[in-house]
Amino acid sequence: MKLNRIILPLMACALTWSSCDDQIMEWKNSDGSITASDIPLALKEKIANYDYIKSYVAQYAPNMNVGLGLGADLYINDAAYRTIADANFQMFTTGNAMKHSAVVKANGELNFTTIDAFLNLVPADIQIYGHNFLWHTQQKQTYLKSLIAPEVVVEVGDDDVCENIVSNYGFEGGNANGWTGLWGKYNYAVEQPGHDSDYAIRFTMTNESNANYDCQLFWPTGMLEIGVTYAYSFWVKSDQNIAVQFIGQNSSYGGIYKDTFTAPSEWIRCTGEFTYAESDTKDIERVGIQFGGTPGSTVWVDDFKFGKKIEEKMINIIDDGKFEDGTLGSWFGWGNGSTRTISEKGQGYNSDYCMVMVNPSDGDSWSAQTAHSFPETLTVGKTYMYSAMVKATVINPDFTLQVQDANGGNGEGYVSAATAVDQWIPIEGEFVCKNEGIARLCINYGKVAGTYYIDNFKFGEKKETATAQTLRASTRAGGISYKLKTPEEKKAALLGAMEAWIKGMLQHQGMERVKEWDVINEPIADNNQWRGIDGNFMSNGDDAPDTAPVEDEENGLNLNWANDHFYWGYYIGKEYAVKAFEYARKYAAADVKLYVNDYNLETNPSKLAALIDFVNYIEDNGQTVDGIGTQMHVTASSITREQIDAMFKTMAATGKLVRVTELDVALGTSSPSAEQLATQANVYQMIFESYKANVPESQQSGITIWTLSDNAAEHEYWLSGDAPNLFDANYERKHAYKGVCDGIAGKDISADFSGDDWKNAYETEGEETPAE
Repeated sequence: MKLNRIILPLMACALTWSSCDDQIMEWKNSDGSITASDIPLALKEKIANYDYIKSYVAQYAPNMNVGLGLGADLYINDAAYRTIADANFQMFTTGNAMKHSAVVKANGELNFTTIDAFLNLVPADIQIYGHNFLWHTQQKQTYLKSLIAPEVVVEVGDDDVCENIVSNYGFEGGNANGWTGLWGKYNYAVEQPGHDSDYAIRFTMTNESNANYDCQLFWPTGMLEIGVTYAYSFWVKSDQNIAVQFIGQNSSYGGIYKDTFTAPSEWIRCTGEFTYAESDTKDIERVGIQFGGTPGSTVWVDDFKFGKKIEEKMINIIDDGKFEDGTLGSWFGWGNGSTRTISEKGQGYNSDYCMVMVNPSDGDSWSAQTAHSFPETLTVGKTYMYSAMVKATVINPDFTLQVQDANGGNGEGYVSAATAVDQWIPIEGEFVCKNEGIARLCINYGKVAGTYYIDNFKFGEKKETATAQTLRASTRAGGISYKLKTPEEKKAALLGAMEAWIKGMLQHQGMERVKEWDVINEPIADNNQWRGIDGNFMSNGDDAPDTAPVEDEENGLNLNWANDHFYWGYYIGKEYAVKAFEYARKYAAADVKLYVNDYNLETNPSKLAALIDFVNYIEDNGQTVDGIGTQMHVTASSITREQIDAMFKTMAATGKLVRVTELDVALGTSSPSAEQLATQANVYQMIFESYKANVPESQQSGITIWTLSDNAAEHEYWLSGDAPNLFDANYERKHAYKGVCDGIAGKDISADFSGDDWKNAYETEGEETPAE
């Protein structure tokens, strides 16, 4: 801490009263009995004169250590923050960087990027506390759910472009279950009618929507596979011709950005495909659309499907339907002065070129035609299919595909669609050939004058209908069937994932410096029962509480748990706790200490008793728990010494190591008074004193302060609007800093300071002390 020195003239004076008249004051020279050393220091000067916290630990409590819970990203990126943390603390616990959801990717692989960057910066003499292996939240639910989800039998429809994995694609349950991204700058509702269905989802943008990414909708897919071609389709409409873009994202909001469509006032179908490449943004695990930026506008979406592209449904016999060689190939035409040319480069559908057809005036549908001859005539009785992408400068309600003989007769197989203005739309259809001698296909666009673009034209015999395709899905679907996994299969899959996760963390290079681990965090629910067992789930505050999963052969699996919540015990049973310690002990070095950790133990003796029973269960089943952690998120105005003493005595009686893992002292305000700050300091001091008094030295693992300062960057999600820490929002020491140091020392350290120490509070490095 560096503060500017304040130069104060040292003046000693004394007052005496006249012996003759007590109304008269007489000034006299000092007798020299009062010196600078006798002038008491102000509280701020006392706090500034304190040494670093870990210096007092080394002096007064060398058997324990005092740690800091911190954000790894903040430590990595903020040098001032890092300097204070390094100077004061002996151990660091990362708030999130070592948790399951932060490390495990949607395909089960481990990402150590943040952990490695953090470990490379932490000085070698500072220990790392591992937090944590298993919890009921911040678990990579997408991955864990994929292991236990049923196999889904998907019937691919004639108009499907993909092996659809979006189970709630049509919102036909009247809800948005399974969809994420619903926090955007819009209001939404699932309402009637949909596109040729009962329901669709409707979004109305708020006035805060200024960019397309302000309004997004996603479906979790699991990790996309490099080299695989994916396809998608959805129906959309809007009231203001909103631009709707297909995108994919990873857990860090990195994205891939694909086709953009204009949503007109009537429903249009949007389709596209892409091959996920090495050069794309990595670890894409959700796909959807973004459509923000037009306040007050409304967008409707329905029948959103995504998955691996299905194989062609036809045996295509048109080899020049993509126009990528820059020529018309075998295409020709006639009628109404119409023309056919190749587009400018870049005008094709996701390609360079397409065919451009111009009809100069309105007429009948067949007034302007473009044709392509077949290598051989069609076979009567066989089923044939068309597929093309079409765009126009006008709306033509009678844009038609057909087949005919070489002389233009025996027309059949008519497929019609309405074009969209400056918008690529698919036109597809099939027919059974009835006439002999069918020798060419024909495009009819004479009804409305305008310019028409056509690309990706395919025509051929329809393939035999594929058998139902089996693929893995992660959530409930409508209209498809499921093959459920047995409880034994689910348990085995999750135990395998648990072992791989714990092994991967413990054996990663650099993690050998982590000598203490929270193996299981918060295993006891607020009703003092095992969390995740016998219906004990998280309440989720104002949101819908977690409830028991629902699964059947008709609807598949719905976990009914909030995002990244996962209760290992629900599928594994109480054995999950034993196996977690078994795997940790198997892969950890012999000197690594393993803990359980929970909260509210100081105010809920019954919960503490339940946690001790939890430890006993693990040990009764062959594993060893080295320590018990108590978080101690306390409130200054209500916590008592009696509560704290009782907790530490009970914990110490187990014979286990005892650690305070997440200590902070809330005040209920971000602008505390001097009195509140003094109370907070007293509480911190009281906790340290109680710990030292009630936990034998051989069991003292230590105390970790949860976050460094009151800065808003550290309290976006935890104790927002409060001031619970030892440093204020500007990283200046608070009264609580003194309380911690005095608690460690067991005395008021500042009692040994004298008036001569005043200058230490105002020194700036490099300045000389002026001569007296």
